[in-house]
Amino acid sequence: MAKEFRAPGKDVVQKVWQEFGLNEQRVKESVEALKKWLAMEPHLPEESGSLHEARLERWLIRCKNSMERTKQSIDLYYTLKSLSLDIMCDWNPRSKWYQDAVQRTCCFPMPELTPEEDRVTVIKYLTKDAINNLHEDLFRLCLMTTEVRMSEDYSFTDIVILDLENYTLEHASKVKLTTLKKGEVCLMKAFNSRLKAVHIINAPSCAEILIALIKAVLSSKLTSRIHVYGKDLTNFTKQVPQMCLPDDLGGTGGSLQENWNLWLKKLDSYHDWFLQHDNFKSDESKRQGGNFNFGDLFGFDGSFRKLNVD
Repeated sequence: MAKEFRAPGKDVVQKVWQEFGLNEQRVKESVEALKKWLAMEPHLPEESGSLHEARLERWLIRCKNSMERTKQSIDLYYTLKSLSLDIMCDWNPRSKWYQDAVQRTCCFPMPELTPEEDRVTVIKYLTKDAINNLHEDLFRLCLMTTEVRMSEDYSFTDIVILDLENYTLEHASKVKLTTLKKGEVCLMKAFNSRLKAVHIINAPSCAEILIALIKAVLSSKLTSRIHVYGKDLTNFTKQVPQMCLPDDLGGTGGSLQENWNLWLKKLDSYHDWFLQHDNFKSDESKRQGGNFNFGDLFGFDGSFRKLNVD
């Protein structure tokens, strides 16, 4: 039976803090410094409360206790919420797009950390139905899940499992490089996710294009961490502890659907916060020092808005 996702215990928190040279006092001081910095940036929104402080702490950890990197990541996060409405906004777990998407796709972290304190996240197409905007909606689900983890989770790195059991030629025909690149920027730079490995399992031959595009948007360092498996999962199950895998994939962590159902409840519990937080985004008209430069993010000159055009 699947377990509910709960914040790791104090022993894990201490390990994570120690890894990045932090302790309770340093965390408190750093969070206060980030709050003061945010208050001095006229283009960034004003947030408050314990949830806000918890997210600032996770940002600091994800940026390896680098104050400068943390500021850059936070700035980018609010900027993308202003400029990438298709995947960074409308995170309403009671909206129509969401209700449709969660029947066709899933994205959830397993409740147990690995012995190395890494978090395993499972992503899967639940049906062979490939509707328009499915990939955009899947990224939105992944970002919503990541947002909850920013408030509750502690871990060193991420291990992602992408299950392509139901992936079809129709799915392949609707993959857009621009969507994958936007998702990569949001996850890897705005949330500063730290990928240890990506395991692509049950990959059919029609997934070659998707895999090639995923590799195209990732750095060579991250590309080397992608591992692809067909229907034979013998080698895959040796890479991830059984307790961190759903029963469906040879693990002991409860069925995939049980885990997904529990995460749907978790996401719904954030309903009010998601709606309120849709309003927290950058005001680019107030940015000091000129417009935000996206050239370094995408490898070419131009704005994020232009990237929306296929």
